[in-house]
Amino acid sequence: MQKIYEQTVGDVLRQTLQECNMTARLDEQRAIGLWRPMVGDELADRCGRPSVTNGVMTVRVDAAPLRQELTMSRSHLIKYINEALGKTVIHEMRFK
Repeated sequence: MQKIYEQTVGDVLRQTLQECNMTARLDEQRAIGLWRPMVGDELADRCGRPSVTNGVMTVRVDAAPLRQELTMSRSHLIKYINEALGKTVIHEMRFK
């Protein structure tokens, strides 16, 4: 007699992501999605879309004063993202 195990779709997806080591990349994409709500539409429109690689978020900025302002707020931005995600995903931010 064969045993049948029932699982929800969410459980199967979580298990598959863990087995394929894709959870870190998924968390990085979630961090990118937090950029606009975190800084607001006006500021986000003046910046390029962030990218995240190995826990380093890089954001293109169109003006030097804005880049300086964001650089000074970097630790607060990192803290906000990591708290929103419930774990440390971003450990550094770069503004170019």
